[in-house]
Amino acid sequence: MSSKELRQILDEVMRSIDADPEDARRLSGAPAPLRFEFTDLRLALNIAPGATGHLRWDFAQRAKPKARIRLRMDSEVANRLLQGRENAAIAIARGRLRASAADPGAILRVFPAVLPLFSRYRELVAARYPHLAVSGD
Repeated sequence: MSSKELRQILDEVMRSIDADPEDARRLSGAPAPLRFEFTDLRLALNIAPGATGHLRWDFAQRAKPKARIRLRMDSEVANRLLQGRENAAIAIARGRLRASAADPGAILRVFPAVLPLFSRYRELVAARYPHLAVSGD
């Protein structure tokens, strides 16, 4: 997967979440601002609550405001994680996913809140990017 392709997928996923009031509310309830860093692609996704229940996201290298939670991984781990084929806790324990936060408890709360991101990513990959689909092990 290329940086351009992942950015395109994530932007489309974020647009669809933002258009759904329930999913946007759920994701904006995550400990935020939140930053996903895809280390091998030099790509980052910054997510923060926006105005009136919507979300703000961008792909800036320097997040503004500074992220409360940073999740760093390579794109292969990210693709598996976002499709629900990589367990976040195991990936953290094995060093494939690096999570940092001022409040370590926030890391535990972030994964249930980002489920809309995971499910919509999985659906989009299945529908339009089958070469990225990861089968169940």
